[in-house]
Amino acid sequence: MSVDSRLASRAEPALPSAPTKSSRPFRADIQGLRAVAVVLVLLEHAGLPFTPGGFVGVDVFFVISGFLISGHLVESLRHTGRIDFVGFYAARARRILPAALVTIVATAAAAFVLVSPLRIVEILQDAVASALSVPNLLFAVRETDYLAGTAPSPFQHFWSLGVEEQFYIVWPVLLLAVFLIARRSRRVLMAVIGAVTVASFIACVMTTSDAQSLAFFSPHTRAWEFGVGALIAGGGALLTRVPAAVAGALTWAGLAAILLAVLTYSAELAYPGVAVLLPVLGAALVIGFGGNRGTHGAGATGGGGAGGAASLLARRPVQFVGAISYSLYLVHWPILVLTHEHLGLGEPLPLPVGLALVVASVPVAWLLFRFVESPFRTGRSSPRAVLVLALTVTVVMVTCLSVGGAAAIRLPLSSDRVEQQSPASELPTGTAFVPANVVPTLAAAVEDTGVIYTDGCQQNKSRSAVVTCSFGAVDSPRTIALFGDSHAGRWFPALDRAAASLDYRLDTYTKSGCRSEETVAAWNSTDNPSCSLWRDDTVARLMADPPDVIVLANHLGPQPGRNAAVMEDHWTTGLSAVLDRLPTSSLVVILADSPEFTSSPVLCLSSHLDDADGCSTPRSTALNPAIRDAQRTAAAQHGAVVIDLTDFLCNESTCPAVIGRTLVYSDEHHLTATFSQTLAPAITQRLAPYLDRIR
Repeated sequence: MSVDSRLASRAEPALPSAPTKSSRPFRADIQGLRAVAVVLVLLEHAGLPFTPGGFVGVDVFFVISGFLISGHLVESLRHTGRIDFVGFYAARARRILPAALVTIVATAAAAFVLVSPLRIVEILQDAVASALSVPNLLFAVRETDYLAGTAPSPFQHFWSLGVEEQFYIVWPVLLLAVFLIARRSRRVLMAVIGAVTVASFIACVMTTSDAQSLAFFSPHTRAWEFGVGALIAGGGALLTRVPAAVAGALTWAGLAAILLAVLTYSAELAYPGVAVLLPVLGAALVIGFGGNRGTHGAGATGGGGAGGAASLLARRPVQFVGAISYSLYLVHWPILVLTHEHLGLGEPLPLPVGLALVVASVPVAWLLFRFVESPFRTGRSSPRAVLVLALTVTVVMVTCLSVGGAAAIRLPLSSDRVEQQSPASELPTGTAFVPANVVPTLAAAVEDTGVIYTDGCQQNKSRSAVVTCSFGAVDSPRTIALFGDSHAGRWFPALDRAAASLDYRLDTYTKSGCRSEETVAAWNSTDNPSCSLWRDDTVARLMADPPDVIVLANHLGPQPGRNAAVMEDHWTTGLSAVLDRLPTSSLVVILADSPEFTSSPVLCLSSHLDDADGCSTPRSTALNPAIRDAQRTAAAQHGAVVIDLTDFLCNESTCPAVIGRTLVYSDEHHLTATFSQTLAPAITQRLAPYLDRIR
């Protein structure tokens, strides 16, 4: 998460499944479980601090889907020996596509009005992927790129719909094939389902440790959650033999397990991985033992008996939310994301605003449920007609969205005025417009990373191997080592030129998302084994062959709301821990961090081509004085030095987004390589006196 990430971050919920026709009675407890899951997800998205793990709703919904769909398919195989594929896929289309396609169209149209022009093309690409049921594959690729745009897609929640539809395509074919090969043996069929479930779980755990985003979005790492639901469906007869009192207690235990995950998990958790077992098993307990008639006071419909969790889940308000849960899931995320981005409220979304938007989503969801989802779900068209109509509408939508994307590419991303470039100077006055000759262009800003990235010299977030490259005066016996995270990578273009002019070789030791400072209590981040291992191995290399100079550069961030004194103490401790481990013969230079914006200045500029000043950020909020004080304190205690180039990035009051004709940032806090290069003379001037002392 960011992948909040997070992944946003940050993580999104899976599709609440529509009820499936079968001989099984309606389960009010399952309908209520949908309500619980979607409400927890909504509260987490709204920013409620007490539900940081609300994203586990994804797992609850997947288990429900596996139970309902597999139960229907296994029953069909048992009674008829076949699967009506046309009827099956037509039923899925009726239940899923109408509300989804209406949401896609409405969201794409709203994006044209509410978001910056620079975002339109990407959003329409996401819309096309969502209409084609492959958004999870797109996001898997995009999220593994640490430099991808940080603004969340209003279609990001469609990833789970993609996973489910891919499951629907493969699962019936697999079940039928196994059933026929096994000569209609139900026991063999359940054994194969169990084997697939175990294999998928192993893949999930292994992939999470190596490529978390891939594990999060991929159908093969999520299939086991559907498999758990399928196993419950296949073993339902055995579960009903459990005494009613025990079954009722187990449903409460399952609900408690889900809530425990919601209360204790956070976006920083390596997820899905092993941690996903808790909400999956919790959902399995509620579903598996909720079917025991003794746990319901009104029979298998799940009335308000006191024997199990159905006494809560079957209540009318819960049932209402469960009924509209699919539509509510579809509409809440675009409402949150588009409003947030349009108002430019920064991160995180203020809690009162987030809660208000979630509440506003409920009537919108009811309208979608009442006038789109329900009528199409209960329609009487033939299965073949439904599939033909679904295919036709999807093709027309994809064509229109693609045409819209082509038109959006032509939207202007600069003013019609040009600006002269001037050397970097202290306390710069920002350019008040986006120059027609701006470098890099707004469209190319995210890719303006520098040769350290394009040459593969920066390690990614998931791998721990130390990658090092040499730049500057590569044949010089004098060496500078650059050690840090992606911010070190963005200072690299300036240091590369400075090292060459000072006749030093520059060796890089950088890894995205991994600071050279010890994390200790200084930063609330995930337990990242790849980061710790990479940092330890880098320190070992520096100790084995000490460079003349070690430059530490890292993303520190403003961290609003934290106690300044405590923050300073934590960062002093964390920085001191790594300084104690570095070779004493090396001069250690600490680069003060670059400013941080609350939202992307690039996106802001694309909407304010003639008012670039409106996209600057106040100097007072863009910096973190407590951490800067910690750097100076730790440096003084260890004989290190601090170089602070903030005055080349900010004037006395603001930090501009454009200086001269150069775009300063590629996102909220990364410098563009183009602007970094302009700081080479300043770094050279600051470094030179210290280098003279050690020669």
